[in-house]
Amino acid sequence: MTKGNHRGMIMRIISPVLAGAGMAVVMVTSAWADDISRAEGWFNKLTTYQAQFTQVASDGSNATGMFSLKRPYRSRFDYDDPLALVLITSKTWLHVDEADRREVTSYPLSETPLSLMLADPVRLRSPDVITTSASQDGVIYITIEQEDGEAAGKLVMEFTDQPFELRRWVVTDANGITTSVLLSNPVKGLDLANKLFVPTDYPNASPGN
Repeated sequence: MTKGNHRGMIMRIISPVLAGAGMAVVMVTSAWADDISRAEGWFNKLTTYQAQFTQVASDGSNATGMFSLKRPYRSRFDYDDPLALVLITSKTWLHVDEADRREVTSYPLSETPLSLMLADPVRLRSPDVITTSASQDGVIYITIEQEDGEAAGKLVMEFTDQPFELRRWVVTDANGITTSVLLSNPVKGLDLANKLFVPTDYPNASPGN
């Protein structure tokens, strides 16, 4: 993916899908509820996590890089060349750090799908959205959907069953545009320094942490 079109890819990731839906309501069978509880437990037991990622949009654009997570709230996406781009989250903000422009643009984390996975604790049940679960060929699918309003959209998280591990998530916005993030070669329990999750202090960067 070229520098010229990377901003569109990033805006699809941080678009306000499921805004305010740090939780989701579930009215399903007990087996489905168990899978949703397993997903909640998987996130809540994490301390640190790092994996390679491949990001693909429905228009065919793609990018690769390294995803780092330090719960709660903190995550980082380092995009491979030629993208001079890093995404960093804190409790309040998602920062888009663009080295080639020497600027950081900040968005409320609560208005992005990432807020769901970074909350403390992660809860996948609330009256605001609809959550369902399904399984096929050893893969568990947790689907969280908001049908109306500015935050309309869908988030699908895919977990392997044995062992139970997050392997991919797919965001679909109100216009039907999808962006998927596939994780590979995950490592847990690394000593990740807090400074890894601080955006660059460019002279013209906007405040926020």
